[in-house]
Amino acid sequence: MSDSKPISLDQFRKRKEKEAAEQYYFGKMVWLHCPKCETLEYTEIISPNGRMHKCGTLIEEKEVELDLRAEITITEYNLTIIEGLLKKNSGFKLVKIISKTLDRALIALKASETAYRERLLLAAGMIVPPYPDEIESLKDKLPIKDTNQLGLIISEFRFEPERRFSKFKSPTNK
Repeated sequence: MSDSKPISLDQFRKRKEKEAAEQYYFGKMVWLHCPKCETLEYTEIISPNGRMHKCGTLIEEKEVELDLRAEITITEYNLTIIEGLLKKNSGFKLVKIISKTLDRALIALKASETAYRERLLLAAGMIVPPYPDEIESLKDKLPIKDTNQLGLIISEFRFEPERRFSKFKSPTNK
């Protein structure tokens, strides 16, 4: 007979669920900068041989390793905030012109967050679930750099991407 302890199936299942809930999904995203046009974009496609911009200039690239699951968690939270703002704004019938302008801005913001989520999923190559806990309990674990006036979270990856490029000329630094 061996001296090993029998494992409870319930304990084993709970341990596996906990490990799955805390699992990181590492991936890479790439910031692209055209020195001629001064444009910044991000992509999930890594190009080891470089790429040309539509203006014919060789693009500078900066690969960034990140926890895709954390980024998706932040993006899902932001989408929830945007949905809440859209619903709240639809209740204001008094100032229709302003609320329509705000609606358009929120819809554009929602589209950009949705596109970012799609890019993250493409970078992962699979469906990546967000962290299951509430955002407040995850704030120490997530790569949060800032929160904007709407309450949307800005991750380290999306915070001031121009600082990743030494020759970038921002509109304020020209």
